[in-house]
Amino acid sequence: MNTLAAYRRADGQVGVRNHLFTLPAVVCANQVAIDVARRLPRLKYIEHQHGCAQIGADLLQTRRVFARLALHPNVYASMFVSLGCEAVVAKKLVADTQKNAHKPLELVVIQDAGGTLAAEQQVEAWLQQRIQEADALVREPVAWSDITVGVMGDADLAGRGAVMTSILQALSDLGARLVVPARHADALRRVADDAPHSAWGDGSGARAWVMEEGSNALETATGLTAAGAHLIVHLADRPHGFGTPLAPVVRWSINEQVYNRFYDDFDGQLVDELDVPRLMEQLSRVISGQETAAEQMGMDDFALYRIGPTV
Repeated sequence: MNTLAAYRRADGQVGVRNHLFTLPAVVCANQVAIDVARRLPRLKYIEHQHGCAQIGADLLQTRRVFARLALHPNVYASMFVSLGCEAVVAKKLVADTQKNAHKPLELVVIQDAGGTLAAEQQVEAWLQQRIQEADALVREPVAWSDITVGVMGDADLAGRGAVMTSILQALSDLGARLVVPARHADALRRVADDAPHSAWGDGSGARAWVMEEGSNALETATGLTAAGAHLIVHLADRPHGFGTPLAPVVRWSINEQVYNRFYDDFDGQLVDELDVPRLMEQLSRVISGQETAAEQMGMDDFALYRIGPTV
């Protein structure tokens, strides 16, 4: 098994990537992030339709997930971008998030900056400074026990439940922390006796836990990222075209016909348990910096799981 190498953070966590992240606090602030990223592709961001006119449980979830993404271990520094009048109330969100932050975390308010272009200039200035800081960091040897792996599969894995259990067992034997969506709870509990349940996008102090899943695969991947997964293993029985901005998605096909037709979208093909060691080797390379197919194609996608009404 290859030696793992990652970025050591100030709070003891590690990052398998060293991203600079801009997070629009509201749909009205998307354009700032989009424009800056077009000029400076080093910037990671999410585009979404949330943060305004949300109420109740949905609003609380949006705040919680945005905070968790800003603090993700694969992020070196985060910048919230606010319009200035959204329901998320970005200034309070940033203040609350900073209480748990051990990394640069800042806010630009479009209305305070003097408009969209002025806000973009502030984000660009922030980004140029942080690029120099981030580039000064080097990867260091880390252990599997430092790594959280999200593992998800399509439907019931077309009868490949034993393969899922084998993958979880192999990762557990290496010492990795594990998080899986609820559909794979039984497989995880065959590996970890004590696997508590968390809300969508929520982390856990346990070495292994089950997360409430989203209504589709991308929502589930977004939730696993917010829950703190450094990378995500996706076992797919159909073609997919998504990744996440912060956590590399390692997608292996469990359907030979699908793999042969859409092989560019996959990182490998898993036939049976004999392929699991090969997957573990690839995961060690991805942790240490090798890009996945989704990363190479720039698949930076985001989908927030909605649990209540928007007005």
